[in-house]
Amino acid sequence: MPSYKVVLPDELQRLIFETAARGDSNIARQLVLVCRHVRTWIEPILYECIIVRSQQQAEAFFKTIAAKPQGFFGPIVNSLAIGDSVTLQQSKTVLATCSQNVVNFAVWANARNPTVFLPFVRSHSARRLSLRSTHSAELSFPPTLLATLTHLMVLDGPYSWFQMREALRKTKNAITSECLSAAAQFRSLTHFATCSQNWGNTQPLLKLAANLRYFVVIVPPQFKAAPVIAQRIQEIGDRRMVLVEYSLTIANWEGSIRGSIPSVWEQAEKLVKDGYFAEHGDVRKWNL
Repeated sequence: MPSYKVVLPDELQRLIFETAARGDSNIARQLVLVCRHVRTWIEPILYECIIVRSQQQAEAFFKTIAAKPQGFFGPIVNSLAIGDSVTLQQSKTVLATCSQNVVNFAVWANARNPTVFLPFVRSHSARRLSLRSTHSAELSFPPTLLATLTHLMVLDGPYSWFQMREALRKTKNAITSECLSAAAQFRSLTHFATCSQNWGNTQPLLKLAANLRYFVVIVPPQFKAAPVIAQRIQEIGDRRMVLVEYSLTIANWEGSIRGSIPSVWEQAEKLVKDGYFAEHGDVRKWNL
């Protein structure tokens, strides 16, 4: 029986390899070893999402940076996360190298104010920001960054937020240019998420953010106070508010970026669309 050699066109080969690489980062790391032209296709995908979890990973990443041409990372990195043990100095180097086109940025800061990293983000197209820290902090967002954000998640704390308090104070007065400018900081925000510790003092966003469509209160699975929060949301009566069970771990953040698990935003959007204000509880759906 004669044998046939099937040769796929480069365009189809590339599509197959890129699809496999985007589906699993481990597969992507293996594919870059196949041959030079496959490496050219896959390497940018491998670095689309960068997570620096520790000081040791940061030092290893600096060696990778040194081995690449200058400017290699800036155009291709669109999602970036900084872990809780990475130093501020290390983070500055990572952000200087990788944040020019970042759309999704996340910080796990533990005992530090998570917003100290934000002035070093170079992207003008950042849209999604996730912050998590057990540090009691005064949040401070660079105005240009805050004005571009569509999705903002602020967990743990407890936090205070001077910019929001000042904007609320100014908007209580008669409509002036100062009032409009204060509210404009939040003009792009459509999705906001916070935790049980902070959802009370961040509710002014419901008034300040003119385009806000989802105000998500995140609680861990089997959180005992969840029914109380759900009842309070029902009493407030704002149908943009919804209670969601979710754990913001680095693994879950990466999974939602790569599409392997639903994001908390997708969960919230579905609940609101279906008329729910909470994921669990005896009464969890708005009356028609």
